[in-house]
Amino acid sequence: MSDAIFPLLPGLTWNLTKTPMFNTKVMTSVNGQELRASFQAVPKYAISLGFEFLRQRGGKTELDQLEAFFYERRGAFDSFLLLMPDDNQFSCTFVGDGSTTTYQVYKKLFNSVIPLSNTLPFSLIVDASMWKQASSTLMWGTASNLMWPSSNMQLDSKGMLTLATPLEAGKTLSVTGTYYYRCRFKDDEQQYTNFMANLWEAKKIEMVASLGSKV
Repeated sequence: MSDAIFPLLPGLTWNLTKTPMFNTKVMTSVNGQELRASFQAVPKYAISLGFEFLRQRGGKTELDQLEAFFYERRGAFDSFLLLMPDDNQFSCTFVGDGSTTTYQVYKKLFNSVIPLSNTLPFSLIVDASMWKQASSTLMWGTASNLMWPSSNMQLDSKGMLTLATPLEAGKTLSVTGTYYYRCRFKDDEQQYTNFMANLWEAKKIEMVASLGSKV
């Protein structure tokens, strides 16, 4: 499993598609009644994107970059990370209970949440009344939005946020940051078309993706 990041090059087209997919077994009896079993709590995604130009001239080596990335993954064998355009920022709010120090960051999807497992560094904002404890060393100013020192928290690459001290019951903490889709190429082949001297295109690059740790 690789943490290499898929190269989003200048020729990326606008017709990027993302298709959520679940895994449901449907069994139908002779009288037409159905029995259904769900084998997947969160979706996988079919992602398709394309590049309308890949330059191989004037010091530009975009075709080489894309083909080398595919080569290094051995086609569909190895996974990688994709920074999905316009779908890569999380914003979470946690409410303290006085004892919990570990939280899973998530992507908010209307009224639903999807746990995230491939995250980057972030900023933390806490409310002004937080950390009213016996030790004055736990207070950091009185502004309505406070930055919490990084020495008092840790966010790992699996999306787990760990605090040095628990949130007081009822106090809130907001986390913002960047996440990736974990992907693999759908197939072991990829097509590039030479449409002009030293100019190529890749009309369709298909991937299987997840917001979890594996695909």
